Amino acid sequence: MQFKKTKAVLISTFVSSMLLLAGCVGDKSAEKPTDKSHQATKQLVYGIEAEIEQVNPVLNEEEHSELDSLIFRGLTKPTEKNEIVADLATDWEISPDQLIYTFTLRDDAKWQDGKPVTAEDVKFTLDKIRDPKTNSPISGDFNEIKAVDVLKENQVQITLSNPFPPLLDKLKVGIVPKHILQGEDINTTDFNQNPVGNGPFKLKEWSNDHTITVERSDTYYGVKPKLDEVVFKPIPDANTRALQLKTGEIDLALMEPNQLASVKENDNFTVKTISTADYRAVMYNFRNPLFKDARIRQAMNLGIDRDAIVSGMLANKGEPAYGPLQKSWANAPQKDMYSYQPEKANKLLDEAGWKKGSDGVRVKDGKRLEFDLVSPISDPVRVALANVVAEQLKPLGVSVILKPLDWSAIKLDEVDAFVIGWGSPFDPDDHTYRIFHSSQIGDGLNNLTAYQNSKVDQLLTEARINPDKEKRTKFYEQFQRELAIDPAFNFLVYLDALYGVNKKVSGITTRTLGHHGSGVLWNIEEWDKQ
Repeated sequence: MQFKKTKAVLISTFVSSMLLLAGCVGDKSAEKPTDKSHQATKQLVYGIEAEIEQVNPVLNEEEHSELDSLIFRGLTKPTEKNEIVADLATDWEISPDQLIYTFTLRDDAKWQDGKPVTAEDVKFTLDKIRDPKTNSPISGDFNEIKAVDVLKENQVQITLSNPFPPLLDKLKVGIVPKHILQGEDINTTDFNQNPVGNGPFKLKEWSNDHTITVERSDTYYGVKPKLDEVVFKPIPDANTRALQLKTGEIDLALMEPNQLASVKENDNFTVKTISTADYRAVMYNFRNPLFKDARIRQAMNLGIDRDAIVSGMLANKGEPAYGPLQKSWANAPQKDMYSYQPEKANKLLDEAGWKKGSDGVRVKDGKRLEFDLVSPISDPVRVALANVVAEQLKPLGVSVILKPLDWSAIKLDEVDAFVIGWGSPFDPDDHTYRIFHSSQIGDGLNNLTAYQNSKVDQLLTEARINPDKEKRTKFYEQFQRELAIDPAFNFLVYLDALYGVNKKVSGITTRTLGHHGSGVLWNIEEWDKQ
């Protein structure tokens, strides 16, 4: 709270007293401490794990920038149950053959420079994502689109090559303004650090220390946020985030399972445990000849005690992973292929011709059953998982060389194996087709492993273009069975997201979150801070 200060020359005690008395009687402003000009800014400080390099939904993975969803909105959006409803679109029509979608846009949506959001912006955005020159990491999500046409200023038509049920889900991607970006190189434009959006918040400041502050946008068509500002503050170290939650320097941050014991009842923050579709797995690089034999990968799957990992290092804040669609309506868990069966694992390795040497490591044709397992050193959970994997595979005769590295030193297409994190709570096509289909090899952050399986390709293609949900479910069931027989990953665990939240913050509504706990800000308009 602020107070007015008056400078006076003290001539006498009497005069001074009279002045003070007159001030108390006559200065009515002193009686109005709740005047809006004196109210503190409602600011939420979010301690994020890494610096944000750019704000542009065309160029970012959805889970890599919570900030995008505050500044940009799409034609659709997810609900608390991850169902898809209208956002920038008011409604849509689908042709009987399910090849043509016609969207009508709301007429009150504006860009933060006052210009209206139009069908031209939608076409521009989708064309940019699909343009190979853009090299968008989400381009594979839109490759069934044949054409995007503007029918009216507020009406856009999307024509597909095949029926594509996941389309409405994909169209939650933020729309960007054509009138600003047309003619710009979208990968290098200043817009990526000075965005003009259509969402509930707009950019206020991008500081030299990479802290980004957004403020409530008066042009937003929806419910105006209760918060005045949201600050994204990069804090890579998990222990530093936990300390700043305790001191009140930040209001929101992801925590690690091993930090829970240090949280006290009288701390000014609490921990919210939120379910996610976020799995951790060992990603095999098929450029390495060692992984060509599926029996080796099957054996390593059977050699991992997932229940022990969950109850031990995760403190039961998660669950064993049996495949990539565990939180999806299309889930068909292959528990027999992923359960802990060391005897069967040893038998598979024996059959594959790998014999234990004098040091306990298996050998075949003079080569050791040995590989590097890389994990990002800034991620304590991945580093710990890598350690557990190495310890659990050692009795099988598998030598795992641990390599925790800085992200800047990691080249994912060159590592032997990597502790990967993926997963999506949306349509099962999301984070599945582009991760395991061979057409996505070398296409950004997609099929990083160079995994190729013609049956998987066929099943994933059929599953994404078949309009019948029941048939899609069958295709995904067959896909999961084939993926367990010919594993691309060694699925380990699904993580719960552990968010430290200042007790003064309210309005958080939980839903199943995405990779690395993304999506926690999905209902940011309802958040408040005392």
